Amino acid sequence: MATGGTSQMSLMESALVCGICLSEFDATLRRPLILPKCGHTYCRICVKNLAAHGEVTCPSCRCLYQGCRPRSPSYQFQCSVFSQLDSHFQCGSRNLPIDADISPPPPSFQYTESRDTDCKAHGVRLAFWCKTCETAACGECLFEQHPRPDHNTCRIQEVVKQIKDLAEKLSQESCVDIVVRLGEAIRGTLGYLSDLQEAAHLLQETARVNLSAMAAQDLLSITSVYETAKSVRQRVSALDRSQDQRDNSTALASSKAASTRPAILALSDNGSLARVQVEEKGIHLYSLRPPSTAYSVAIKLNVLTACVSKESPTVFLDISAGERRLGRIYIILEGKMRRAQQFMSLCLGNLGFSYRNTRFDGLSERGQPGEYIRGGDYQGRGGHGGEALMDNLEWGGTWVKPKAAGQVCGVGGEEQRKFGSLFAICLKDNPEDTFKCPFGVVTEGLQVLEVASRHDPFNVVHINDCGVMIPL
Repeated sequence: MATGGTSQMSLMESALVCGICLSEFDATLRRPLILPKCGHTYCRICVKNLAAHGEVTCPSCRCLYQGCRPRSPSYQFQCSVFSQLDSHFQCGSRNLPIDADISPPPPSFQYTESRDTDCKAHGVRLAFWCKTCETAACGECLFEQHPRPDHNTCRIQEVVKQIKDLAEKLSQESCVDIVVRLGEAIRGTLGYLSDLQEAAHLLQETARVNLSAMAAQDLLSITSVYETAKSVRQRVSALDRSQDQRDNSTALASSKAASTRPAILALSDNGSLARVQVEEKGIHLYSLRPPSTAYSVAIKLNVLTACVSKESPTVFLDISAGERRLGRIYIILEGKMRRAQQFMSLCLGNLGFSYRNTRFDGLSERGQPGEYIRGGDYQGRGGHGGEALMDNLEWGGTWVKPKAAGQVCGVGGEEQRKFGSLFAICLKDNPEDTFKCPFGVVTEGLQVLEVASRHDPFNVVHINDCGVMIPL
């Protein structure tokens, strides 16, 4: 009996040490890991060293491992306390049954650390949150350290959702504040750049006046120089007034004409440029142009488009008839619809094509309920072009709605990709008829389209410019 007991104890003691380094197992660096095919157990450090060589051969039985990884024992060990020797042994803070079932691991042999979402004390998932202690807990922690009713506990997913909602709210509030400050910064930058440009010109003008004054020999020439010097002095004084205007928060724009001011442009990844202008309603990003426009400051396009609403982006179309400008329309889009996303991209031109300089190709049901104007052929084929730039565009089904004035709808059926970028804008209500896929609505300027629909000839009516707006 003594011999058997001693033999069994030696066996148990040998199970408490790593068969490679002969170090005792613990709950951290020397945590035991099982090789799943043969069941031999080694410490974490030694298994990590074995795994570093690719193919792993068990040092005890020479079992070859190529497509699996070791796994941690799933029970607690407790050092120096031996109980139930016939079924368990203990080490550190984990417990492993000798007859534990070893299930096949994921199909890749690699050393893996325990998850950050596991309890370090009990090795199980942290599924709960104690509001009283403000800490995550597993089920055992909850029972031992956070008992009710002294502790207010809940599932950790509830806390995750609350924090997520709060983060989204703070992000949205920050975005609104950033857009306002961005508009102010762009407006202020334009003003300062104008003054810098003007000061440089005045410095050159002053040098010319000095030379002219030194060269003047008669009354007529010196009088002319004096008038020039007086004009320069007035322009210098205007710089001070411009500074006062910028300091006044109610001043929307400088007194200088927009055409004489420096340009701030948005720069796309392919080098195309979009004019950026702060107007009464917000920051306007105009359709991208080839990189030939002179500018003073360029802002990354993706920085500005990040401020565009994802749920309901706003775009604008400037409508003209020949050389005559008729006005502007603003459209709010259903941001989750692919047709809306495509429409916004064609307004901005960031997919290579744009609605800028495209004509309206027709007017349907003229003078009748449900009258609508058609456009969007960026390929210039008289309404027979306008191939879709995106796949899986909405059509029919749950997207169908009665015709209403201001609705913006796609044209062409589900399978007609070649017409996927065409659109129609309804001018008059007709609740007895439907549009197959309305994806936006005109919020301002519908009367501009009504004037355009009556223009003769109609074939000169076109989109002079377009873009995206970030409301202020």
